Amino acid sequence: MAKNTKGKTRSHVETLVLAYAATEPELGQFRVADALHQRGVQISASGVRAIWKRHQLETLYKRISALPERDPRGKSRLSGVQRARFKRAERRWQLLETDSKKDRPGNSMTLRHHLLVVAARAFHRHGYKGATLKEIAEAAGILPGSIYHYFRSKEDLFSQVHDAGFKEINTSLNKALAGKMDPRQRLEAACAAHLKVLLSENALAGFTGSSLFNSDMGMLTSRSKEIRGAYETRFRALIDALDLPPHIDRRVFRLALLGALNWTQVWYKRGRQSPAAIARALIDIYCR
Repeated sequence: MAKNTKGKTRSHVETLVLAYAATEPELGQFRVADALHQRGVQISASGVRAIWKRHQLETLYKRISALPERDPRGKSRLSGVQRARFKRAERRWQLLETDSKKDRPGNSMTLRHHLLVVAARAFHRHGYKGATLKEIAEAAGILPGSIYHYFRSKEDLFSQVHDAGFKEINTSLNKALAGKMDPRQRLEAACAAHLKVLLSENALAGFTGSSLFNSDMGMLTSRSKEIRGAYETRFRALIDALDLPPHIDRRVFRLALLGALNWTQVWYKRGRQSPAAIARALIDIYCR
């Protein structure tokens, strides 16, 4: 008898938890647990989430998306706040799906990586000062305060964007240089890899690659500056290995070449020339 009573109680609690998902879907697990405590129902936030998860309601997007299945007029009865939050959640899921295909083929994207990608686009479009955390959060489909769960500050986010981007662009460079011994071929391959990333839809690596002459570099941490400097050093080593006339200033050569590579973003039209063809033409001009 006691066992049956316990089962009924558990069923009653689950009904209450699901009721909140239907009537106030914007409330998170902690607020629902707190509201139930005030009604004398003892359940933890993780318990609320476990119930929602069993019914595939563990996210705001899923809870609001499920409303029409129970009530065809569900969405139309949402308050302004509920509609705004649903719009953010919907936007987040759309971007996660799109970005996971563009930036991480074959893999699902974590929210942290998703934020880095969205931030890279904002910094590229508006610069460090012009891009706001509010704008980044809105584009990512989250509340502005949620960014601080992953990054300490705007400066930290900016640095982490560069760290992640340089990691990806260095990986591309490693693949391009593998097995090549001739100095000119190695420089051409490195330029082609740099351009391929720069002109692709990889927002992180693309923004990072174009940032070598960015005036916002003062916002980077010492570690991020070291990572950026190490990448530029790779090009310095590639150019130092060339057999150039003694009067050629290799520093000017390097800066001019990197500038020409990054300026490609301004005039490039997809389909006319491949990154490899552009790199070959540039190296032919600079090394002639």
